[in-house]
Amino acid sequence: MSMYQGSNPTALQSQSMIIQALLALMQEEPFAKITVKAICARAMVSRQTFYSLFDSKEEVIGLHLDKLFEIYRERFLREEQSCTIRSLCDSIVSCLVEQREIVKLIVDNRLDTIAKEKTESYLSQLVALFRTPEREDMDYAIAFMAGALMNVTALAVRRNDFGDGKKISALIEQIITGRYFIL
Repeated sequence: MSMYQGSNPTALQSQSMIIQALLALMQEEPFAKITVKAICARAMVSRQTFYSLFDSKEEVIGLHLDKLFEIYRERFLREEQSCTIRSLCDSIVSCLVEQREIVKLIVDNRLDTIAKEKTESYLSQLVALFRTPEREDMDYAIAFMAGALMNVTALAVRRNDFGDGKKISALIEQIITGRYFIL
């Protein structure tokens, strides 16, 4: 079975309640110690409902990240006139700074792998906005960018240096474009 993808309003409301319950619990204790039973109790849904909507609590985090990405993607399309590495870095880092609480929860709970995998998926969707030729090795470039974004973000969160999005964005752009290492 896989995560629920339908449009039933009751199921979508239950998904939202489960997401909010898990995020609230993550502020109280480590992700690894949170049980599905505790999530269900906080969300006021049955375990049967949980498992009809999700396969795991990791999928709950994944769906929350998907929802945040959809908001980001719509804003990026609405605001950006030109798709450049600079505009992409600025907008992604700006979004991450806005969502610093969830980013911190992900980093603190060592859920970076989920975030990196999701970031790869999102970058694959965004790369279509750039006027680049189709390349069979594009997945390597996307994996590199996703890893760079998530690792720099995680380090900035751990160092409590995540307040200045422009500084982090400029650093990521310099590293990605190779200008950082030019003497």
